Amino acid sequence: MSALPIDPFIVPQIYYWAVFLVCLFLFFNYSGSDNCDKLLQQNSMVPALILTLLLMVYMGLRPVSSAFGDTINYAAGYRRAAGMAVFSLDLNKEWLWAAIMLFCKQSGLTVNAWFLLIEIGYLGFAFIGLRILLKENCWIAMLFFLSAFSTFTFGVNGIRNGLACSMVICAFAVAANQNFSKLALAGVILLLAFGIHRSISLPIAAFLAASYVIKSPKIAIYFWIASIGVSLVAGGAVTNFFMGLGFDDRMTQYGTGMGEFGDQFSNTGFRWDFLAYSAMPVWLAWYVTAKAEKERALYGDTIEEAETGITGAGRIADAHSMRVFNILATTYVLANSFWVMVIKAAFSNRFAYLSWFLYPVVLAYAVIRLHIWEDQDKKAGLILVLHAGFTIIMHLLGKL
Repeated sequence: MSALPIDPFIVPQIYYWAVFLVCLFLFFNYSGSDNCDKLLQQNSMVPALILTLLLMVYMGLRPVSSAFGDTINYAAGYRRAAGMAVFSLDLNKEWLWAAIMLFCKQSGLTVNAWFLLIEIGYLGFAFIGLRILLKENCWIAMLFFLSAFSTFTFGVNGIRNGLACSMVICAFAVAANQNFSKLALAGVILLLAFGIHRSISLPIAAFLAASYVIKSPKIAIYFWIASIGVSLVAGGAVTNFFMGLGFDDRMTQYGTGMGEFGDQFSNTGFRWDFLAYSAMPVWLAWYVTAKAEKERALYGDTIEEAETGITGAGRIADAHSMRVFNILATTYVLANSFWVMVIKAAFSNRFAYLSWFLYPVVLAYAVIRLHIWEDQDKKAGLILVLHAGFTIIMHLLGKL
């Protein structure tokens, strides 16, 4: 299996514009007076599946080129795998990634076929997770995911991190059922994801805190705001502290710009544009929580609020959906707070991706499952277009 015969430098342009135009078409098609309440009713899984499969092939069979960052390094590592005699299980390393690579190489898969397999896993786990979370509208949910700032980059550059994070989305979706057997399955998926990239310990820790410790997204939001101040005042000291903990040598290299990653990634430093981008789910979580609290103060508890103690239950959504949104939003805010605190690190964008992969999930869940505005369909379409439009703008400015 060989790569697609296409100039590698136009591959990102085709991807970004294709996904943006699909979002734009849906917005204009359903923003008219006769259709403004129908966007969120487009719940067919078929278009979502077709677009996902096409992009799997398109991204998976990309040329092996420096235009895709780490692609050339992963390709070189895959070719070297032929010299690996026996796979040794080492829990101190990403053992599952090594096992997959060795198995594929010894099975005779070309490097392009291997990239395609990884892409199937990357977009496949995300698709399954969003289908579980938002089965009433997987189509719009996948568009939020595919048009996200980080999706293409995770698919062609940080492919190992991207695969692990998609598995985390799937695990979080499974865990949302709050059933013991499903929780066990979610745990297995998370363990496998950890075997692919250990850095996902950060969003996992944030998820556990959101599920069992922090009851309201507002608490996490206060922490996020405080993190900005900490970063501005003592960002360097905080970065050195976290890097000195030594819980993951790869994350230490991300923070210091040393080691095998020193020549691979762009040096970002403090990025106000990234911070503004990261703030959207934070604002949405605040808005939903504040709206629910205001209505609760004005009109008293709903039956579900009284029974569950979850603000907004029975008012903005049922208790289960409200709790899932709170957990997803809080997980994102906590994970993003860590990046904000170390934003001055040499390659802090790598930390940002550990929260950004949840960005489209939070947006999609809010506009599809919660009732926030009277003209929700029109607002959802506008948010989707702005979400995809930001990605286009950053691409045109050369920030991606």
